[in-house]
Amino acid sequence: MSNNHYLIIKEKNKKEISFLEYNELTGFNITSKNKNIKLKDAINVNKIVVINPSFIEKLVNKKISKEIKKLVDIISTIYETDDEDPAGSLMQALNEVEKFKREMINKYLNYMTKNQVNTLEKKVEILETEVTNYAYKLNEERSLSYASSENGAKAR
Repeated sequence: MSNNHYLIIKEKNKKEISFLEYNELTGFNITSKNKNIKLKDAINVNKIVVINPSFIEKLVNKKISKEIKKLVDIISTIYETDDEDPAGSLMQALNEVEKFKREMINKYLNYMTKNQVNTLEKKVEILETEVTNYAYKLNEERSLSYASSENGAKAR
């Protein structure tokens, strides 16, 4: 079986589908999450390349929104839990934010406008600031509780 790549276009006026090779076309790549699913009498698709700019913008915005929601959920769980040592959770949150920043630069930067990039950078900066401020607050509380327990021990 040959490993050809094709672009499938369905034209509005015609009742047929034409096949074109798409090696020269560039676009946004989408791969399947479930690569093990094989359906009978179906075409197995490993990768889809989207070349419509408005559709690419919608896909990128959806993926970014999903990632930001995931980051907000991680940060909110840190606030809600009563761990004795939340440093591990804070480091995980900071690592996830950093990972998202790198992913944004590598994958999505080419498909976003400058305004979208600036807005996204501000959102990521807010998330980073929130985590670092919470870490600073916890560190201050520990320092105060340590100092008060030390003063209580000296008074005895």
